[in-house]
Amino acid sequence: MHNIPLEKVVSVSNLVRLIRRMDEYETWKRAVFIRDRFTCQHCGARNGGKRVIEADHIESITLLVKENKVDSVESARGCKALWDVSNGRTLCHSCHEQTESYPGRFVSDMKR
Repeated sequence: MHNIPLEKVVSVSNLVRLIRRMDEYETWKRAVFIRDRFTCQHCGARNGGKRVIEADHIESITLLVKENKVDSVESARGCKALWDVSNGRTLCHSCHEQTESYPGRFVSDMKR
């Protein structure tokens, strides 16, 4: 590869994995949880016990990466759409699994 920076050749799925590990992602997730009072926006379950809450991008991270031409961790940092709290919602794991963009569901739907 002719002096192309490594982050420029990372696949979208790998870039999404890296984005989910960023401090900015943790900050976004925490802001979504606080706004939603740590409560699932579908069923009303709260975090604790056997219930686990998760922050969900309503418009998926993958779509945002593609639409905004994010091609590196650095460009992700500057992409306001990724960190827009209004594009997030708190869901319990069970409700999150029912969304179209849930990774496990997406993979199983692809196998059908």
